[in-house]
Amino acid sequence: LGRSGLSIPSIVEHYKFHDVDAEYVLVIETGAMFDRLVEEKFHHKNSCIMVSTKGQAARGCRRLVHRLANELKLPVIMFTDGDPWGYYIYSVMKAGSMALAHESRRLGTPKMKLVGMTMTDIDTYDLERVTEQLKDVDKKRIKELLQYPWFQKKEWKRELNLMVKKGVRIEQQALASKSLEFVAEEYLPQKIAKKELLP
Repeated sequence: LGRSGLSIPSIVEHYKFHDVDAEYVLVIETGAMFDRLVEEKFHHKNSCIMVSTKGQAARGCRRLVHRLANELKLPVIMFTDGDPWGYYIYSVMKAGSMALAHESRRLGTPKMKLVGMTMTDIDTYDLERVTEQLKDVDKKRIKELLQYPWFQKKEWKRELNLMVKKGVRIEQQALASKSLEFVAEEYLPQKIAKKELLP
């Protein structure tokens, strides 16, 4: 698809990996943020493979990320919106979905970590003015996530409870309020270098 990358097919078993010198895989929830990072040449400057899920990831995308992690032993980091929907997309990439639980071993990437967006980013980067108020449907979804086994780690309980306490959500695009280059030049490189990642 031109400069924006290649479309991932539903079956990726035939892919062969040659001369891969990337240091990690960055999985990005939104197509718009992926395109922005391509424009900034983030993948070249940071020696990573970028994959966009464009919302909830298709099986081919999940399987490709699984293969990159398991066959090439690359760390996988995901970048989502700071809302219950983005966090659920992350959990499906990491642990698999309930609908395809029998395929979780082939599709999930258990060692994956999340770089953001997080509720702590709001204070750290002074983003309060670009947050959005939680809707009732968001609050209901947070309660559901708090019941899922893969969100029982203390870091995730703290994150989800902080979202409820703040009463807000934040999208990746909110970081553009700092500058168009901020995500690529400061936010992602700094958080990844410092390993400020959620499990």
